[in-house]
Amino acid sequence: MASSSDKKPGKLWSKIRQVLRSTQAFNSAVDHETPEEEYIAQDSDYPTFPPPPPRQTLQSTSAYRDQIKQRKFACPRGVFQDSPLYALYRLYEFFLLDDVLAYRNALEAFWRQSDPAWSLSRIPDPKTADPGFWSPDLTEAERHERYAFLAGCTYLLVRSFNARVKLGLSRQMKSLITPEEAEAARNVPLEERSWEKVPEWAENAPALPEFLVVPTHEGEVLSGPEDQRADEDFLRKGILLWTPHVYFT
Repeated sequence: MASSSDKKPGKLWSKIRQVLRSTQAFNSAVDHETPEEEYIAQDSDYPTFPPPPPRQTLQSTSAYRDQIKQRKFACPRGVFQDSPLYALYRLYEFFLLDDVLAYRNALEAFWRQSDPAWSLSRIPDPKTADPGFWSPDLTEAERHERYAFLAGCTYLLVRSFNARVKLGLSRQMKSLITPEEAEAARNVPLEERSWEKVPEWAENAPALPEFLVVPTHEGEVLSGPEDQRADEDFLRKGILLWTPHVYFT
């Protein structure tokens, strides 16, 4: 009969063989793993700015929403730095589509840009800052409607931001502040606060000769300019738009 000491080397060798088999199986699996495919950028990963005129977007809102969802980047191909004008273009799209979550997130992202170049009054005039604005593929009426809607978006930005300034908040503040800092901010005199204002080009943008009617995301259309739910700033630009909820905390 074999002693217990004779059995130990056999058991040890059995365990070693199990470990070797497991290692071989793991290495074999790793060798046969499919390598990750190299990412190749597609045109659909990027927005095309300036965006289409309003009526063109409104003809197929679902298709346009799908285009936005496919994007992986916020700026056009070859552009590696965001700008106030690109941010305005994105808001233009979200307000046209009545995408509440998207435009509220975009408003907050804009607010967090504390560089003076991002002051609302300094948003560049797309007519002079963006050569693509004068695309020959569009009619003068289409360019006019897009310009008027972009101008209206700046009023929404001002309204949204100044509501926060009224509370004592500032774009230069940290995301999280102490109760003492909040109280100090509320005590800043109104005349010393950094109020926002619309850019001059937006203020001077001419109204449309006929009303552009923009439905909600559910397809509801306001009854007319006298409807109390219509946005007053957009009305002055000749656009009938349900007043968006632009306030955030």
